[in-house]
Order: sequence, then structure tokens, then C-alpha cells
Amino acid sequence: MVTENGRAELREFYTDPALPLTIAVGQAFDLVSMPAAVGHAALAALRARRVRLGPVVADSRKSVMRVGFLVAPAHAPDSPHSTRSLRAEVGTSPETVLYAQNGAGHAETAALRDWVGRLGGALGVRVGGRGSTATLPPLLPWRGWLHWLVPPGTPAVLWTPAGALLTVLSERTGARAL
Repeated sequence: MVTENGRAELREFYTDPALPLTIAVGQAFDLVSMPAAVGHAALAALRARRVRLGPVVADSRKSVMRVGFLVAPAHAPDSPHSTRSLRAEVGTSPETVLYAQNGAGHAETAALRDWVGRLGGALGVRVGGRGSTATLPPLLPWRGWLHWLVPPGTPAVLWTPAGALLTVLSERTGARAL
């Protein structure tokens, strides 16, 4: 699935890879957004654990200062998908694909979403899913307020594992993840 520059998984959404993209969230991915300090600490912890990261974006405007991790969607897409494309979106496990086809969504992202609702607010963590939008940086080099901390396609995985992200975030609050 990797093409030029390793950006196949998001390239199909861009009409111009030199410009930022505003996209509906919740179909191909959910966005876990947090204050920059929390996001950079989570990114460092995930890297220290050698977690294979998916795309991570940063908004460096002084009024925003947030980091966002793209994770598998908590809910299966509305449109019918083949098992092959669902595997590309939510993982390779046949059980995970069946789970997504039945409309239950991705279990790790659902657990992360539940944790954010209970404890994540203390850290300023939010999960954008269906009904949300996100602006992503261009795929080509760009000097602006929005940039990739982990560019799409670099580690050859689609999305950051929501379970690993949940673990490092829950450790910051001193609360158990599940």
C-alpha cells in the first residue's frame, strides 16, 4: 500500500498534496487531540517503547498548541467496504475486521474514547470522531503552523495504536486505563 514518499493511506483524500486538507473525521480515522506538552510527552513515551506510530500532527499556533494522533476509527464506516479495505483501515486481524463489519468499531479506540470521557479531560485530551473535522498539513514540505511530527506512511503502519496511546496517557493521570 505504500507509494511515493510512503503516503498512500492519506494521499487519496488530498486534491493538492501541497495544501492543507480539511477532512471529516470518523470514517478512515479518529483524531486524538491534546495540549502540546501532553502530546509531546506521549509521543516520547511511545517512541521509547518502540511503538510503530501512525501519523501525528501538531498545530503550533500560540492560541492552539495541540498535538493530534490519528488512530483507527471507533465506529465502522457507514458505506459498505470489502474485508480487504476494512483490514487496511482497522487492522489485519480477522476478528477485528468482523468486529468493524458488525458496526461495533475498533475496540482499542472505543476504550480510549471511554477513558477520555471519564479521565482524559483532566489532561485536556479530546477524541474527534464522526461529526468532527480535522485540518491536516500538506503532504509536501510546507512551512506553516500545521506540521507532521510523524509523517503518514513513515513507519509502514496506518494509524497509531490506540491501546498504546491509552496506556501512556493513563499513566500520566495515575489512573488505570481499563
